[in-house]
Amino acid sequence: MKGLIGKKVGMTTVFAEDGTAVPVTVVEVAPNLVHGHRTQERDGYTAVQLAHGELDEKKAERRETKPFLGQFKKKSQKPHKTIREFRVSEKELGDFAVGSQVTVALFKKGDKVDVTGTSRGFGFAGVVKRHHMKGQARNAASAHEVHRHMGAVGQRKTPGRVFKGKRMPGHMGVEKKTVQNLSVVDVIPENNLLLISGSVPGYDKSLVVVRPAVK
Repeated sequence: MKGLIGKKVGMTTVFAEDGTAVPVTVVEVAPNLVHGHRTQERDGYTAVQLAHGELDEKKAERRETKPFLGQFKKKSQKPHKTIREFRVSEKELGDFAVGSQVTVALFKKGDKVDVTGTSRGFGFAGVVKRHHMKGQARNAASAHEVHRHMGAVGQRKTPGRVFKGKRMPGHMGVEKKTVQNLSVVDVIPENNLLLISGSVPGYDKSLVVVRPAVK
């Protein structure tokens, strides 16, 4: 399963040949460094390690840990901010030489992709917003400011506790999300851009991973 690490830029609109307006998310994919390989003999599986976001060496020494930077020094590579692994077959592993770069040319117009990112944060949310509960009727007799409350959550004497996984108020968002089967509307290699039709999780400038669709 190949893929690329990129950065969400924002949204815009492009026009198809028939004049249809297509809303797209712009993902900037700077060339990813092939950092290393995972092999069946050594690691028990085969994968390629890609690094994204080249760092200034002086700043990296202040901000990153020595074990993390040591991975790059050992291979005489410039430090990068992010490392991700992508499973590939043993045959495909030979197509990614350590030290080479992978660009947006990995995808082409019309491809189906899955995009993984960290969803936007909404802070502490109630059950109506977080779990889409209906809430209480506004004209309920003798009800006082409980229209968006969740109601009773406990059990009787047996088992005498609240079951794990109960849908309750709490922190909403900031979760790893994958949106599947999005279409690549266009690829702009000179600017390292992918135009993807549909919503991509996360804020602008947040990190996303683009993979070929599995379905």
